[in-house]
Amino acid sequence: MTTATGSSRLHLRTLGTLRLAGTDDDTVLGEHGHHRRRLALLAAIATAGERGRSRDQLLGLLWPDAPQDRGRHSLDQLLYAIRTSLNGPVFAGANPIRLNEEFISSDIAAFQSALERGDLESAVQEYAGPFLEGFYLSDSPDFEQWMDAERARIERSYTDALEQLAKRAEDAKHYAVAARWRQKLTDADPVSSKNAIGLIRALTLAGDHAAALKYAERYEALVAQELGTSVGPSVASLVAEVRERAKTESVVVRGKASAKRPRTDHSLIAEASRHEEPPRDVVPREEIAEVSPPEPPARRNRAIVPAIAAAAALVLIAGAMWLRPRADTPIVANDASIAVLPLANLSGDRQDAPIVDGLSEAMIGVLAKIPRLRVMARTSALRFRNSNLDPRTIGDSLNVANLLEGSAQRIGDRIRVQIRLVDTRDGSTRWAETYDRETRDIFLVQSEIAEAVASQLNLRLGAPAIAAVRRGPTSNIAAYELYLRAADPANLRSDSSVQFAAEEFKHAIALDPKFAAAYAGLARMYQRMRETSAPPMPPRRLHELAVQMAHKAVELDDSLAEAHATVGVVELAGYNFPEADRELSRAVQIDPFYSRAREWLSFAYTWNQQHNDAFAEATRSVENDPLSPSAHAEVGRTLCMIGKYPQGLDRLKRLSSVTPPLLRVPVYTGICYGMMRNWSEASAAFRRSRGPVASGLLGFSLAREGKTAEADSVLTGLIKRWETRHSGAFHVATVYAGMGNLDQAFTWLDRSVDDYSLSFEIMAPLFSELHADPRFEKFRQRIGLQKR
Repeated sequence: MTTATGSSRLHLRTLGTLRLAGTDDDTVLGEHGHHRRRLALLAAIATAGERGRSRDQLLGLLWPDAPQDRGRHSLDQLLYAIRTSLNGPVFAGANPIRLNEEFISSDIAAFQSALERGDLESAVQEYAGPFLEGFYLSDSPDFEQWMDAERARIERSYTDALEQLAKRAEDAKHYAVAARWRQKLTDADPVSSKNAIGLIRALTLAGDHAAALKYAERYEALVAQELGTSVGPSVASLVAEVRERAKTESVVVRGKASAKRPRTDHSLIAEASRHEEPPRDVVPREEIAEVSPPEPPARRNRAIVPAIAAAAALVLIAGAMWLRPRADTPIVANDASIAVLPLANLSGDRQDAPIVDGLSEAMIGVLAKIPRLRVMARTSALRFRNSNLDPRTIGDSLNVANLLEGSAQRIGDRIRVQIRLVDTRDGSTRWAETYDRETRDIFLVQSEIAEAVASQLNLRLGAPAIAAVRRGPTSNIAAYELYLRAADPANLRSDSSVQFAAEEFKHAIALDPKFAAAYAGLARMYQRMRETSAPPMPPRRLHELAVQMAHKAVELDDSLAEAHATVGVVELAGYNFPEADRELSRAVQIDPFYSRAREWLSFAYTWNQQHNDAFAEATRSVENDPLSPSAHAEVGRTLCMIGKYPQGLDRLKRLSSVTPPLLRVPVYTGICYGMMRNWSEASAAFRRSRGPVASGLLGFSLAREGKTAEADSVLTGLIKRWETRHSGAFHVATVYAGMGNLDQAFTWLDRSVDDYSLSFEIMAPLFSELHADPRFEKFRQRIGLQKR
């Protein structure tokens, strides 16, 4: 097929690339920016499959800042141009808009359809690489954010399918087939020790020790080259055992059957993969496909870059913890310190993941009620999900003396929890237990585990705390599951997922109107909606709802740190600073290890320009949660605020490869460079971020850099956005401040209070010229800040 005619069927490729098979894309769809936008539109519609995508959704992705009538006109023009250039019935339906599958098919639709009907082999065959790899739209940050989220979602579906195929093959004793699926998993994430162990195990059980050793040696070299460390002890011990077996047994190599049937050695994988079921006996096979080891960096950049970025950013290996606070003297873990590692979900059903993860998180909250016990925050503990590091390495990384780890399996209305307390100093098990209960008794299980841990550590969980834990946050287990699903931090990464989380919180409240934590969660979602590209209601109304829900949470449960912290953060966003200070202080009093509350308290101090106090609170947040990128970002920001620019920039630069990226990092970096009067670096940093905050600061920096025309262009765009949405006045004010037009800056600052766009960045020394104006003190008093 060389032309796009009404009788030809086109195929849209979005996985690993973006093009229309059988056409000259640039000729048919237009050139340069128009070409990219038309392809972007087709890709966005294709991901929605048979449901299609509404016109409003497409407007939000491609023209988020345009007036509605102009955006609709642009969309109509784009649809018309695609129909004309492709000369056929491309679309089916006017709203929602779908692709006409009789004229144009797509690989992403085929991939998703295969998953839905359970045809996993067809699904993985369709997957040719990351969604829209290498594609971008420089003028549409909302599309870029959506694309990143879709790419991550689709890749998870792909690797989940590979994992299921591998396990099916292993259950059927088809180990050669399992090795092929596990090879694809290692291609997707070359540095994952879990994937490496899975492939080595599959090859060994198939009898091909030579291939297992060849892959293991290349994997060891890869980890040393890319991460600068050795493989974990689990991988090392597994490789050593395979090497020993290879010396004494006949080996099956590339399709030649061994004269001696391989033995099953369950100890081979017991230590390396304790959360998986033991392997069945190996059976002879006629052929084993050759498994390729990891490719050198030059040949596998596409696959390894995301994995290396995440792994290097968190460095969960042998004490090379760049996120860990530095000290002049070694920190010795107190015996009364513990980290709760994420429980393994043995059911294999992703629908059970929320309650299993929720059990892990709930245990952190329960143990935090034990006096004198230091409990590591959730973010840091999560970094060790599915980790094969030994307890001593994890304990050293988190500076804790104990680990609580295990697994959970849900079967119908029952849940089975296996748990053990590990001493990180020698790896020994201090206590272990198995609980087999009805799911509705989950809170009773939590209290029993907490009491046992307290007893083993010679501590005491008081009677009031025991009673509160046994009662649980709700008596309705269905409401609890909805809450856990909604509380997933991933829901904050896109506008649609924020809406989803809000609906789940509402459903939980409908099932249990006294569920305090659900009200707090809903309050945070209302707060987050103010920042979305198309808020469902005016910012003032969203703020009122957030305040109402947060105070309801405290009214229902005054002992809940989450509720007080939520009141604090929503009141902070509404410029009610005294109330915010009280509530955030109350939250950390209830739970001293609540890292996010300390981050928010750091913001409160920044509002009052108490930058040293803000730095102290951010530092405490890192002490509680040493692997939290957001906590380290606040330390970097506050270091710059107190004038320690090199240290602050060093801390922020270490966060540049964290995935998913923290959008605040380039903003904080730009502010730091701006306070150093390095305007070119400041502008470059602001360009790396998205959203109106970064745009306003970019305009400020460009004006100071002397790039007046570019600053004017930024200003015009922000004013048009404000005229359309009646929000974002603060970002206009920052550009005027950069231009030295303080009269306009103060006019727009006043408007920013009314549209709730005013942000704590205004208190940075970056705006010292504004601060020196007598009008600034009056402005501070207007928003309720105490006199300096």
